[in-house]
This record gives sequence, C-alpha cells and structure tokens, in this order.
Amino acid sequence: MKNIVLIGLTIAATCCLFGQAKVGDSRGIAQKTNLSGDLTIDLFGQNSLLRDSVENIRLKELPGYKSPLKAALFSAVIPGAGQTYAERYWQGLAFFGAEVGLWVVYAAYQSKANRQTDDFQTFADEHWSVVRYVQWIQANVGQLNPSADVNSIVIDPNTNLPPWQRIQWSQLNAVENQIMQVTGNGFTHDLPQRPSQQYYELIGKYWQFLSGWDDAAGLGPADVIAGNVSPEFINYSHQRGKANSLYAVATTATYVLVANHVLGALEAAWSAALDNSNLKMGAMLQPVRHSDGMVEFVPTATVSVEF
Repeated sequence: MKNIVLIGLTIAATCCLFGQAKVGDSRGIAQKTNLSGDLTIDLFGQNSLLRDSVENIRLKELPGYKSPLKAALFSAVIPGAGQTYAERYWQGLAFFGAEVGLWVVYAAYQSKANRQTDDFQTFADEHWSVVRYVQWIQANVGQLNPSADVNSIVIDPNTNLPPWQRIQWSQLNAVENQIMQVTGNGFTHDLPQRPSQQYYELIGKYWQFLSGWDDAAGLGPADVIAGNVSPEFINYSHQRGKANSLYAVATTATYVLVANHVLGALEAAWSAALDNSNLKMGAMLQPVRHSDGMVEFVPTATVSVEF
C-alpha cells in the first residue's frame, strides 16, 4: 500500500512540476517539453527529459572510465604503469617487478660474459701464436699441398712485436686457400685477422689451427686430420663455450623483456576494457529542495561500477 501511495505522489509531483519544463537542445537553445502525466512515457518516451539527459552522456565521459589505449601505451613503455592506471595495482606490481628482475639478470650475465670473454682472449694471446701456425704450415706444406706458395708468407723477424703484427694476413689467407684446394687435409677456413670475434672463435674450434698452441709441438698433418688436439686447445674451447652460455642467458633475458612489454600492454588494455564493461548507468528522480520551500524532482543519471 505504501508503495502505491509513493508512486502516486511521484507521478503527481512530476506532472505538476514539469508540465511546462524547459530543457536545452544540442545547440544550447531552451525548448519547452510538455509531459503527459504518465511517468513511464515522461521518463523513457521519445521526448522525455530523462532520455535527453542520459543519452547525451558518452561512455568516455563517465566517472571511472579508463582508456584501453592509454593503458596499453603506458605499459608498453613501463610495464605495470598501465595496470596502475587501470587501478589493478597487484598486476602492475607483478609486471614492474618482472621488468626490474629481468634487467638485473641481463646486466649480471652480460657482465659475467664480458669478463669471461676477456679471460679467454687473454689466454689465447698468451698461448696461441699465428707465427707458430705459419711456421708449421711452411714446414708441413709438402704433405698438404705441394703447389702452395708458402714462401709468399713473410714473417717479420722483430720478436718484440706481438705475433699478430709479424705477418701479412693477406699472404696467409692466400696460402690457406691454396691448401684448401686439396680436400681431406683438415684445412677449411681462412683465419680472420685479430682481434675479430671470428679470430678467437676459429682458433679454438677447428683442428686446422691446432699447431698455433704452444703445447702442440710435434703435431704433424696426420694429427690435424685426425683431430689430435692439445690440452690447451680443449681448455680454451671450454672457456669460450662458458662465455657463449653466459651471453645466451643475457640474450634470452632481452627476449623476455620485450615479451613483458607486449604482454603488459595487452593485459593493461584488457583490464581497462573489463572495468569499462562494468560501468552501469541508471536513472531516477532526485528530489531537490529550493530556498522557497518547494521540492523539485530532477531527472538524474547515476553511474556505478560492478565488481
């Protein structure tokens, strides 16, 4: 019974107060709206005040709206920022924490790999000599390729110079190419000039360069073909392999860092869109008391968020 009385009073008040109500059109010009006295028609009909008030409100203008594009861009730059913007603080902390952790891993392993590289390159400079390698070629070239012009490789007699400055690399590479013309003798590569990365890789990877190690005295062509390596060759190979493994971890960390940015951006956009889908808009007649004691029922749009 109370509900019926309340509905009746609401209809009566609405009809009395808004029978000649004025509302603004899209150009800001006041228009007169005649109400029918039927609350349903007046609130939700074709020319109702409430429809005019509510339908002009866009989703982006609602309180609590989060832009998925902004959220994605924020997290693409700094993982976790988009989640914080979307008020998903735990997710934001997780993505940001992953970012920091991955940078720490990258820096640590990159530093270790650089130190390991310095160590094995120092070891190579101390125990492997391109002069020794050339001398071995000149002493054994008859068994490798008799037509190779080994005398074209000139060795500087100044022993105060480091080995890599005592020969002409172009002369060495020419002879290596001549030897490679005969298959099955173990020669497969030209030696790149120090200090290139390939120089340090090849001398500890291919049997062709065994004779350059200072513990490889007495090795002949048969040893090169059979791969009878010296202990220093093996030791150096292990050192270089360890450095490569450390670099691999650092490289993997960079891939995961990129993935963290991409996934963070997608998750932030999804979170913002999900929050927006929970925005609900309702309508009601809000009583407003004026200074003269009169009460006016104003059509009011309300916004709520459902979790």
